[in-house]
Amino acid sequence: MNAKKNNFDNLAIPGKPMSQKKFASMIKEVEGGVFYSLEESKKHFQEWKSQRKK
Repeated sequence: MNAKKNNFDNLAIPGKPMSQKKFASMIKEVEGGVFYSLEESKKHFQEWKSQRKK
């Protein structure tokens, strides 16, 4: 049985191959970022929207 050394399946963007290991590492990187609750997101959106009108 032959096993592939590199598994380059297209997991994210059409036309750009990406390994599952790379995809998982990118997800972990994003998960380390800032997350807001729904109410906080609405507040930030309203602040952004009011600044845009000026």
